[in-house]
Parts: sequence; C-alpha cells; structure tokens
Amino acid sequence: MSLYQSCLNLIERLAGVPDFEQYLDPDVLHHLQADSAWGASTPNDPVTQLWILFRLGTPLACILNGLRPHQQVNIQSAELSLANVNGCKEFVFHFIVACLQDFKFEKENVFTISELYHDNTNGFVKAVHCLVNMQLK
Repeated sequence: MSLYQSCLNLIERLAGVPDFEQYLDPDVLHHLQADSAWGASTPNDPVTQLWILFRLGTPLACILNGLRPHQQVNIQSAELSLANVNGCKEFVFHFIVACLQDFKFEKENVFTISELYHDNTNGFVKAVHCLVNMQLK
C-alpha cells in the first residue's frame, strides 16, 4: 500500500477516535499548514496533513486519551500551533513512552522524536506504521 493510501486510511480510522475530529477540521488543517515550516503553499494531501498533525503532538496525546481513559494527558490548555516546538515535542514524547511502556510496542516499531521532526519521509513512515498498528477505537 502506498504512503498516500496508508495515510488516507489512517485518517478515516482517526476520525473515530473520541475528540479527534477537531484536528481533522479543514479550517484547522489549513491554519496549521500555513503556520508550518512548509508554509501556505503546502499540498493539501493526507500525507502532509498527518505529518503536520503528528508534529503538533496534541493529536497524538488525544489518541492516547482515547486509548487510556484512566491516564489522561492534559491537552485542554495546549495551543494548536507549531510555534512552540518544545511543547509539541513534549506531547510526542508522552505518546512514544506510552507506546513502549503501556502498549508494549517493540522499540524498532516506534518512531523517535527526531525522526518525526526531520524533513525525511523515513521517520514519518515509521510514525504512520506505528499508528496503523494501534488498536484505535
């Protein structure tokens, strides 16, 4: 399956995660794309959209909250912006730790923070595969 198709399928699955629909709002996606390193001229495709959402971090924390209702990550006061990269990376860190500790993923099946933030598709592909392997609601 192509990366494009994998991302499209993943977006459909993520739409069913509680509270995730806010991240799939076209206006929110457009705003995030305009604020991203790629800029407003970024293609509006599922690959780019997921890459930006994953880098934002709060969507990953939202997924965790749906999978671990007893251990919520507080994302209520988080700003929907890539401007605070360290804040975004903190949410990504929570997600990675949960994959390793709570969901017992093998280390080689989980992406790293640096892989997600490099402008290299290999790390992003690893992130997509990690999410595809999760038992999303």
